[in-house]
Order: sequence, then C-alpha cells, then structure tokens
Amino acid sequence: MQAEMVRKLREGKLQEQSKDMKEIESCVLLQKRMRGILARKSVELLRNEEMEFLGMSRKKKTPEEMLNDPIKKME
Repeated sequence: MQAEMVRKLREGKLQEQSKDMKEIESCVLLQKRMRGILARKSVELLRNEEMEFLGMSRKKKTPEEMLNDPIKKME
C-alpha cells in the first residue's frame, strides 16, 4: 500500500500532505484508538456487573469477608 502511494506521488496523481495535515490525521488516529480502548473497558465493566446481577459470577468479597475467609484462616 505504501509503494502504491509513492508511485502515485511520483506520477503526480496524488499531492503530498502538508505537515499540519499529517499531524491532524495522527491525532485523529490516536483519538480513535483511545476511544475504542475506553469503550471496551466500560463494556467489560458493564458485562461483569450484569453477570453478578444474574448470578452467573460471584460477587466480590467485602473487606470484612476477606478477614473472615476460612481458607486464609486455615493457612
């Protein structure tokens, strides 16, 4: 793909982008990636909450329950 763009630049079919346009495109790309990462994290949290609510996964233990954990007492 990169070679095709270089060929088009040489043939004059494509104009080289200015530095400002390259920076803007880079910023947009980074924003898209970060937005995707944050969206996946929030969906994962929502999914875990829903699984707890439906009883398909265990609830997290409270600090009091962690202190009274029989497995830790046995160790």
